[in-house]
Amino acid sequence: MFDNDSTMQIPSNDHDATLLEGLFQLTVAGDTTGWEFKKIDSEVYSRLLDSYAA
Repeated sequence: MFDNDSTMQIPSNDHDATLLEGLFQLTVAGDTTGWEFKKIDSEVYSRLLDSYAA
């Protein structure tokens, strides 16, 4: 089960984890139509393409 009060903290210099956490939080909240979700989703997708491009 998802623990909203997790003591796990994302290091301030881990920008990839911060992006994924933001995307996850927006998804869990059901806010997938706003500009924030679209912007983060686009950035995450772009980074994945860059990482796994053949």
